[in-house]
Amino acid sequence: MDASENEKQPNKGVDDVAVDVPGFGSLTIADVRALTFETVDEAERFYCAYSVAVGFGCRKDDKGESNGLIRWRQWVCCKEETRDKKYLEADGLSRTPRKQTRVNCQARFRINYNHGSRVYMVKLFIPEHNHELATGNQIAFVRAHRHVSDAALALTNTTTRVSIRPCHTYEYMVEQAGGYSVVRFTMKDLYNKLDQQQQTSPFESDSEGVLSYMRALAAKDSHFICRFTTDLEDRLVDIFW
Repeated sequence: MDASENEKQPNKGVDDVAVDVPGFGSLTIADVRALTFETVDEAERFYCAYSVAVGFGCRKDDKGESNGLIRWRQWVCCKEETRDKKYLEADGLSRTPRKQTRVNCQARFRINYNHGSRVYMVKLFIPEHNHELATGNQIAFVRAHRHVSDAALALTNTTTRVSIRPCHTYEYMVEQAGGYSVVRFTMKDLYNKLDQQQQTSPFESDSEGVLSYMRALAAKDSHFICRFTTDLEDRLVDIFW
């Protein structure tokens, strides 16, 4: 097993978490310590789902790797550690220091690879937090759980080409979804994603923008059907969905 097999890129949302564990929020230390995982990615998806249920954000911490195999990996609360004092003191700074957001929370989750059973076992689980936890309608706005989906990005790219501003597209998506917490990202997240796309992606034609949106819809709905044709200049001739 190599690193690419046992630690894939994490899924930013929690909609596709498929760990067969009932009631994440009611799990005890003994329940978690009894769990095993086939891959590091599976363990990460579990802890992400657990953090959503409890009301905190999580992030990767240290790991141990040898011969391409991740032997142990740890995740911690997003409020773990504290910011260095030099970033909190106003003297000599041109701007007012940002509010302290990390409070040295010790909540963490660690797995170790067992060579005998060839699975990852829970080595350490600390569920206690030293800060207030997010409620059900607040957890969607915790940074670790906010994610601009491919469908939302494709829709914004398409509407931008017809002179609809991203802020108006965002409000439309909120209206269609039924609330800000359902969209699972903020307007600032959308603008940041657009900036990132502009810096890293080549120019995309109109047809590519529409088709990427259709592919995103097809990924969410197995019954979605789309048929299209393009000309030699990559312009859409017709499309049916």
